Order: sequence, then C-alpha cells, then structure tokens
Amino acid sequence: MTVVGERSAIADAQAENRYSVIFYSSGLTTWAFVFLAASFVASEFRGMGEYTFVATARRGRILAVKLVLIAAGGLLVGLLASVMSVAATQGVLALRGLEPLALTDPGLIRAIVLLVGASMTVQGLLAAGFAVLLRSAVASVVSTGLISLVPVSLAPILGEWYSAHVPRWLPGAAVESLAGVAAPGSYGYLPWSLATACVIAWVSTLCVIAALRLPHMDIR
Repeated sequence: MTVVGERSAIADAQAENRYSVIFYSSGLTTWAFVFLAASFVASEFRGMGEYTFVATARRGRILAVKLVLIAAGGLLVGLLASVMSVAATQGVLALRGLEPLALTDPGLIRAIVLLVGASMTVQGLLAAGFAVLLRSAVASVVSTGLISLVPVSLAPILGEWYSAHVPRWLPGAAVESLAGVAAPGSYGYLPWSLATACVIAWVSTLCVIAALRLPHMDIR
C-alpha cells in the first residue's frame, strides 16, 4: 500500500469512528488479560486450592480477594494500555500530516479512562466466574467469548427486531456505551444508566453464582 493509500485508510477510519484508530489493538490486549484472570482463578483447581483452602476455610473470601485484584488490575492495565495507544496512534497521524484528535476532548478522555479498562475488568470478572464453574481457564475464556460474539453473529440471521433489542444488552456493548464509543441511536447503544445496570447485572449474577457454588465443590 502506498503512503497516500495509508493516509486515506487511516483518515477514513478516524472519520467513520474517531476512536477506532486509537483502540484498534485493544481487543488482543483485553483477551490476553481475560486469559490471565481466568488462569488466576482456575489455578485453585489444579492443586493449589488444596493448600489455599486449608489455610482459609472460607472459600468465598479467597474468591472475593481474587475478584478485587482482577478488577483493580483490569482498570490499571487498561488505562495504561489506552494512554500508550493514544500516544502511539496520534503521534503517527501527526507525523503523516493528518490532524490528530484533541487531547482535551471530553469524549476522548472518557474513552481513554473507561473503554479498555472497563472492558478488561468486566470480561475478566466474567471469565473468573466461569473459571469457578467450569474449573478450566480455557473453557472460561471460550465461554466469555461466546457471550460477546455469538449473539452479535446471529444478528444478520435473526432479523431487525433481534438486532435492535438483543446485542446492546451484552457486556461488551454496555461497556462501549459507558465509554461513550457507541453512537446514540445505534443497535449497540444504551443510555449511561442502563449500561451501568447491565454491566453490574452481568458481573454480579455470574460472580454470585460462582461464590454460592464454590463451597460445595470438590477442589481436586
């Protein structure tokens, strides 16, 4: 591709969605964190739990600590990844003679603070919950991915009503609404209050089920 072609492609991408260029690599980073979160919890079912749960009989307390660490880690790593991505992509655009996004734009700041960090936190907590129920990091990551991908993939098949009412309630779409990335009126958009409630419902439901199930599980 020529330099002119590259400039045109980047300009077109940013014109279509002003944050798409910034967070183009966030998916890989997010799912790498999701796997680490799942492995952090699933390790208890590969022998470590025999020692952990002898020292602390309250298994729910151990799970709660791990969930807090996953949430804090997701927010911190996501924020750092966002800042680095903004610095890299907007620097490249400026060097190529294209107008970068204004760093004082409230929408950009909201996206930097929330999009990747909240996505890592939410998906990581969901994967942690699945790791308890499925006892496997790989299976929990796959299950978390299926929640995000399958309903969206079915939208072209199931028609207009499904597309307009179902995908927006997925955790990934709700996070995009929280971060201000989803366009108002689009199929993936939820108002801030509903997006917040949706994220809390997904995470709390799965984590509560995992916490209730954990005390009755055979760790071996």
